[in-house]
Amino acid sequence: MKKVLMVVVLSLISLAFVTTGFAQTKAAPEKAPAAVAPEKAAPEKPVAAEKPAKPKPKISGFVGTVTKVDAGAITVKNKKAEVVFDASKPTFKGYKAIADVKVGDKVAAKYTKDGISIRKLAGAPAKAEKKAVKAKKVKKAEKAEKVEKAAETPEKAEKAVEKAAEKAEKVEKKIPKKTDKPAEK
Repeated sequence: MKKVLMVVVLSLISLAFVTTGFAQTKAAPEKAPAAVAPEKAAPEKPVAAEKPAKPKPKISGFVGTVTKVDAGAITVKNKKAEVVFDASKPTFKGYKAIADVKVGDKVAAKYTKDGISIRKLAGAPAKAEKKAVKAKKVKKAEKAEKVEKAAETPEKAEKAVEKAAEKAEKVEKKIPKKTDKPAEK
């Protein structure tokens, strides 16, 4: 019985070594360069070595967006919770003083033995983006007002309906009509 068990164990071990040899990936064969006339051949550029992607550093502390800043406290909110930190003895990375911290900044805050450490991760969104959104809303409101004014007078409403009907007719003319017979190939 011992011999049979020994043969089974040896066969399993040898099978494990053989299968790992088959599991190795083969290098892709290089493609042959295209035949190019020597005078038209472009000079070869040195191929830059591929750099491995750097892993993102772990950020310690409570990471979130600043919702409120006072002289003695800072409120940070993330997806799960909102935390108020005592900022009586702060140390900063990315800021010079508590006055530099703006609502909307993304920060990492944590307590240390000396007080609180506040690290700037990203600034608040630019005001230009907010202005662009407001401008779009104003344009939409203006268009809605124009439509309402057009609907106020029956003559203008009839003209708008006629224009829409003309456009629909033009579109229908451009669309090919389906026939009962299938197209011959």
